Amino acid sequence: MTRVNGTTIGRWSLRLDAAYCAVLGIAVALWAGPIAEGVRLPELVIAGVGIAVAVWAGAVLWMAQRVPLRRALRFVMVANIAAAAVVAAISVTAATFLVVLAIIAIAIDIALFAASQAVALGALRARP
Repeated sequence: MTRVNGTTIGRWSLRLDAAYCAVLGIAVALWAGPIAEGVRLPELVIAGVGIAVAVWAGAVLWMAQRVPLRRALRFVMVANIAAAAVVAAISVTAATFLVVLAIIAIAIDIALFAASQAVALGALRARP
């Protein structure tokens, strides 16, 4: 059985997480109006969240390059768990079933990044 390389998985997880956040944040900021109608929140709030997510992408990328890997993975994993919970909770306010499904899909995506970061941390702890 091949051992999981925590360093490789961890670095890829952080890079992909940053790319995902950049794309999602920019898309949310650009389409804040239609999204706001779907989730029944003010457009300015949605645009602000999109911008914050895009800025977060830069922070994740910075951490991936400058912060010890275990610390970066742990911090981003906790943030992803919190974000997944918030996004899932927001789905309760959504106007339509399809919007609810889209929001839950995003929450699942975020949770999967947290899971990949947990796997990497586990592999890093197991390494002699």
